[in-house]
Amino acid sequence: MLSKRDRLYQAAEALQALRCPVCGGDMTRAGDDFACGRGHRVNVNRRGCLNFLSQPVEGCYDAALFQARRRVFAAGCYRTVADAVEQLLSPGPQSLLDAGCGDGWYLNELLTRHPDWQGAGVDISRDAILQATDQLCTALWCVGDLRRLPFRDGAFTAVLDILTPASYEEFRRVLRPGGRLIKVYPGSGYLRELRAARNMPPYAEGQVEDYLREKAQVLSEIRVTRTLPVTPALWRDFVWMTPLNQDLTADGKEQLALRPSDTVTVDLHVAAVTLNARD
Repeated sequence: MLSKRDRLYQAAEALQALRCPVCGGDMTRAGDDFACGRGHRVNVNRRGCLNFLSQPVEGCYDAALFQARRRVFAAGCYRTVADAVEQLLSPGPQSLLDAGCGDGWYLNELLTRHPDWQGAGVDISRDAILQATDQLCTALWCVGDLRRLPFRDGAFTAVLDILTPASYEEFRRVLRPGGRLIKVYPGSGYLRELRAARNMPPYAEGQVEDYLREKAQVLSEIRVTRTLPVTPALWRDFVWMTPLNQDLTADGKEQLALRPSDTVTVDLHVAAVTLNARD
């Protein structure tokens, strides 16, 4: 079995997609690490990832959030979303970028279904990427900023932007001509039970879709709506995994977890789009 580092080398060789964060030149393997023609180097973490950030970024997405998220995904709660993403991709082999990949579940799901596909995942959270390296697929995992992606122009056939802010200019740059952006964003019923438990109104639709239609042409869309039965343990994982609750202390989350609902609703728009030319 290949080590995590060897899987990263294999994925990097297949994609040929890395771009220097300093000068923008192409990066290739140089011994155990990666370097551009000007000698700028990026080290390979022993856990099998690359870090393109010049300094750590503090955020609310910590290891506990991603551990809870992993259990929610392992329970199959978002498998139909992955099905919809797969359905909206163009026919044929893909080179995928999962932008804001978190722990890499979606990319792993697609690459294990299609062993001939290639993929990379990038997230600003080091905790997320370290968990992504535990996925079984062979992928290029990177800590990086979506506003300055560490990838070459036209490197990918599709970009996945799943419940994360978009960087449309950068997505356009790294997509091949004719490439697709798969955008996933909440419907009005998304996590309605959690919102109700916190006396929050339903998610307000419109803003994300309106901005998306300013930047892109929508080719097709699937709405995934499921109300799932959940155990108290799974309810707790939903409480801990959603950024909706990141304003709460750990004690506040546990208090919310002690008031479980019998169900949780997943209501998401999955849209395949082509990005407009630059303004």
